[in-house]
Amino acid sequence: MQTLSLERTTRSLREIAGAKSWSRDRIAAHLETIREPLLVLIAEVGLAALAYFSSVILLSGIYGTGWERAIVRTTVVESIASALISTLLFQLYRRSLRHANLLDLSTLFAAVAMNVTVLALFTYWRDLAMHPPAALFVLDAALLAPLWGALHFGPRVARAHLAAQRKHGSRVVIVGAGDAGLSVLKEIALDPGSPFRPVALADDDHKKWGRSLYGVPVLGGTHNLAKVASQSRADEILVCIPSATHSQMHHVLDACRRLNLPVRSLPSLPELLREAASKRVSPRHLRGPRIEYLMQRDEFLLDTDETRKLVDGKTVLVTGAGGSIGSELARQIAAARPAKLLLLDKSENSLFYINLEIAERLGAQRVKPILADLSIDASARGIFKSERPEIVFHAAAHKHVSMIELHPAEAIRNNVLGTRNLAQAALDHGVGSFVNISTDKAVDPHNFMGLSKKLTELCVQELSRQSSARSGGTRFASVRFGNVAGSTGSVIRLFWEQIQGGGPIRVTDPQASRYFMSVSEAVHLILSAAQLGRNGETFVFEMGEPFNIYELAKTMALFSGLRPHKDIEIEFIGLRKGEKLHERLWDEWEHPVSTSSKRILAIREKDPRSSGILTAIRRLEQLVTAEDSAGLIALINAMFPAFRRQDEAVRALAPAPPQRATLAAMHRAGAA
Repeated sequence: MQTLSLERTTRSLREIAGAKSWSRDRIAAHLETIREPLLVLIAEVGLAALAYFSSVILLSGIYGTGWERAIVRTTVVESIASALISTLLFQLYRRSLRHANLLDLSTLFAAVAMNVTVLALFTYWRDLAMHPPAALFVLDAALLAPLWGALHFGPRVARAHLAAQRKHGSRVVIVGAGDAGLSVLKEIALDPGSPFRPVALADDDHKKWGRSLYGVPVLGGTHNLAKVASQSRADEILVCIPSATHSQMHHVLDACRRLNLPVRSLPSLPELLREAASKRVSPRHLRGPRIEYLMQRDEFLLDTDETRKLVDGKTVLVTGAGGSIGSELARQIAAARPAKLLLLDKSENSLFYINLEIAERLGAQRVKPILADLSIDASARGIFKSERPEIVFHAAAHKHVSMIELHPAEAIRNNVLGTRNLAQAALDHGVGSFVNISTDKAVDPHNFMGLSKKLTELCVQELSRQSSARSGGTRFASVRFGNVAGSTGSVIRLFWEQIQGGGPIRVTDPQASRYFMSVSEAVHLILSAAQLGRNGETFVFEMGEPFNIYELAKTMALFSGLRPHKDIEIEFIGLRKGEKLHERLWDEWEHPVSTSSKRILAIREKDPRSSGILTAIRRLEQLVTAEDSAGLIALINAMFPAFRRQDEAVRALAPAPPQRATLAAMHRAGAA
């Protein structure tokens, strides 16, 4: 009992001590909060007293010797009281000295008027032997207004003067003299500690040309940005046009790239409003521009109505749902409200997170995660038997070229057998549409990833022939992607990681080029293929001219605020095994034609090698199961004589070297 009592006493003492400590902290925090306003209040009252006494002294020569002593002696209390009342009433002391503005100025004049009025009422209300003349109140107001003005606006004026005189900081040209541009300009022009020093503005409104905003001249428009930057000896470009179109941003950023100047930009207006609690724009919103702006085409916006028509009331299966393309596809389909969305992946973690996200959007009852390996035929058939999907989007695949070069048998197992199993099951169960996602590397393949994707295209074409012989058969289609900007494993993401690590940026070859598309364009291509596909066609997106990879690396360095070969190095490491210098979207014998869907082309020719491909795939399956590496390579070369990789492939299938050597080889292979 004594022990229990002691514990209670100790606990009570701790609680009391904790309460006292909490009270002290609250008092300290409160004192810190009121310290600055209290000092400002004292200064305001002191300046009011100074203005009044100065007015009395200035008028003493008119009203005679001894007059000022009598006035001060009889009205000193009233002058201090009136100043205190007016500043408390208008709460001038709570106004920020650093960010004083026109509203503060109007409040200040009102407080001065109130101070003079209250002082006059006090002095005339009292029965004084000597009443102050009206001139005293007028002079008092005339002196008090600039004194209080200096107190409230002085710090801001001083900061602006220091900012204008500073010599440090990056010399920047601000593109855009609208509201967003002026908000950024105002903040950095008036902040002496800003890392930016604005030297010029560029805006397409010619009415602003020749003007000066916050001391910074508007020297021209975006069309002569190079001239503006050269004249002002700029070190960097800040693009502050949140409402700019994709095409406008392309032209501005292309000029920055040609000038070899680092560039930052504000995000688009919807992005800005999503991330900011208020609509106020500031330099903290500046970031590296989106790489998609370099594409010479407008940003593609998905047609949600068309997607809704496609999936409305249907059960939709998305494989590879945890990947960058599969997850975005799942989001767009979920927004169109299908009857049920099946998310399939063989990566547990990826599937877990995309299922949480989609269930939040669509409702847990209409989403089902499926953890399965499609290379197992029974797994694929079980899904169709139990879930009865009506539309299938097949995005699951091994896609990293360097990794697949080390494990080509896995490319056959996962990409080819998985696609064959899924597509065959879709045909047997009467699925309405089946879309297979391929790649431009499938055209004249030089690596095992491209080869495996070519085999999936041939498989889809053969199954489409079988389907056309059936009434109400499955509509098959394939789509070929270029590099999807920002997707996992893309060269763009690798470059970003290398830049964030301080470099160097590793480029395979200065002449290498690749096609690029945005995620929204990739999803549009997939969804359109489901609507347009009828007979095993292959669909491609009009991606314009391919990008030179070296130029892309330099551009991404500039977008990160770094000058290539000065602030960050770029190294050339040579083409990897199986890598082409230039990719193509179709073969010479293929002839793409336009479709009813915007910027989508259809290749309707059938590859002669698709006939009998299912038999060849069964033979590949036997060789993979038997782990017959030499036989697998021999069969591949018999099927694709141009795929001359026998020696390299055999070495790739050989037993793995020690772990340290393998990791080093993977590091070199995954460099760019």
